[in-house]
Amino acid sequence: MYTAYRFIRYIRRKRQRDRAPPTLARTAQRFPAGQPSMRVHQGACATAAGPSPCPTNPQGIAAPMNDSSSPAVQPARVSPGRAQLPAWRRRSRGARHLLRLLLVALVFTVSLVPALPKLAGWHSAKIPPVEELRPLAAYPTTWEGGLFDTDKNYARFEKAFADQLGLRSLMIRVKNEIDYRLFRTSRRVYYGKKGELYGRSIAEVELPLTEKILGTQAAQDAAHEGVLGLAARLRAVGVTMVLMTPVQKQYFTRERLPFFAPRVPDDSHFMHFYQRLKSTPELHFVDVVGLMRANEDKFAPFFKQDFHWSEPMAMATAADAVRVIAELEGSPVRWRHRLELDVKPFVGVEMRFAGRLNMHKDVLEPQLKTTWTALHQRRQFDPAATGLEFDTATVERADLLPPTCMYGNSFSDGMLVAGLIEHFQKFTKISRAQELKEVAPLIAGRCKYLIVQVLDIQADRWAAFTVKR
Repeated sequence: MYTAYRFIRYIRRKRQRDRAPPTLARTAQRFPAGQPSMRVHQGACATAAGPSPCPTNPQGIAAPMNDSSSPAVQPARVSPGRAQLPAWRRRSRGARHLLRLLLVALVFTVSLVPALPKLAGWHSAKIPPVEELRPLAAYPTTWEGGLFDTDKNYARFEKAFADQLGLRSLMIRVKNEIDYRLFRTSRRVYYGKKGELYGRSIAEVELPLTEKILGTQAAQDAAHEGVLGLAARLRAVGVTMVLMTPVQKQYFTRERLPFFAPRVPDDSHFMHFYQRLKSTPELHFVDVVGLMRANEDKFAPFFKQDFHWSEPMAMATAADAVRVIAELEGSPVRWRHRLELDVKPFVGVEMRFAGRLNMHKDVLEPQLKTTWTALHQRRQFDPAATGLEFDTATVERADLLPPTCMYGNSFSDGMLVAGLIEHFQKFTKISRAQELKEVAPLIAGRCKYLIVQVLDIQADRWAAFTVKR
């Protein structure tokens, strides 16, 4: 190894000597000892006849003297390109240094662009703000703590700066679009087959949480008793409960999920609980799963890019709720709105949450046509102050069912779009933020029936039912 190292070192030095421009000392080394040679001494030149003063050039530098018995030694010639090489290298180093400075200045300038106040809320019709499941942090207006509590206040400022960054929505959407184009992935949704989108929070958090809450027979017994207790409290104030529990589309289209996405089985803990609710006559249960199975050949039960049920599915569920109430009343009233669909572009919740750059790519979904004349006018309320979202005036007609209230989330909104309120003399919508335990005294004397819609993923509602009162 040492021999190889010395050999490589020798080759490198030889190449360096060959590349270096010729010098007077190197030219003298070409003549071995014993031959006429030239040696340069300080103040004299050596010749065959003896030392003599060295002739000089105009700059005063000693010029080489040739032995009288040998031809003159000419200096080696250097090509013009090699002679200019050092100058080129110096200019190249200067150019590279300048480019580095320009790059640093460019990065610094670009980093300041999002901080410009005029860009803080910038958006356009094609690039709207990203929908988020939390409020954005605002810049602090007061100093918290003592004079030296800089860490706490700087953290507040840093969080607000990150949320209020100019062009923030554009940068997030570009990043999400790159993730989709390259990896078909997203932090918020699963991209399934046939254009289906599934919320990651639903698949990874909300469905497993409901399974955990209803994971034991004792928990299901407690939740069942809690639902029966709610029905009993409503009956005590003269209200009959009609219950429905829509489920997620993973139960119907799990084969379209990506292979790595979590799946919920058909015999989940919630589905066992669902069958128990369905078999309890006191609850006047609307079998949403049965309706979806019966109609899935006619229309899609769910939107492709949204976790909500489709508008025709919402109408089918509303029609069955009207049937249940009419049978309890002994009334011949049935659903009378004709189902007509119009296929239109639709941007669903999951697509908006995905935050892609081209979110306005048209996805056609069947939507309801209004084939009826509105009978009621809604009176809006402040939900926080009254516990109500809206109600209608009373219309006394024999072909209408008694006054009815509804408690539900965004799924219940689909039934309102389908024209549910037009089948009742009076209709009241309870605030979706209201606790179910507080509903009975709120609607006493206002409604004869209460339609209660609770999703399978509303784990907080099912957990509340398990608490004994």
